[in-house]
Amino acid sequence: MNGRFDQGIDVSHADLRGTGAGLVETGTTWLEAVGALRAHLEGEGDPWGEEAGSMVKAGYLAVTRKALEVYEELGERQVTSGDDVHVMEADYRDTEQRNLEDAAWNKLAIERL
Repeated sequence: MNGRFDQGIDVSHADLRGTGAGLVETGTTWLEAVGALRAHLEGEGDPWGEEAGSMVKAGYLAVTRKALEVYEELGERQVTSGDDVHVMEADYRDTEQRNLEDAAWNKLAIERL
């Protein structure tokens, strides 16, 4: 997409498709990494011990759980945003096609006058 807003926006279907695909790929890769991190952390077991570690454990587990939720949500939103950009590209293409058809019809109507 190029241009200034006051001069209109030049939208490229290829740019929209590429952006959508990039967002989906990034989100998917992110979700895979979060899954691997979750598996690693869960595989660590309980390294806290009985004394000082037990006081830290509850806070650590709560923060870790929330962080993983947020990381997963970010990845999911990236995938969803990519899907939305693909829909935008299809809608834009359909609108352009309808505009071309309308322009052709209008041209015929004017010629008949």
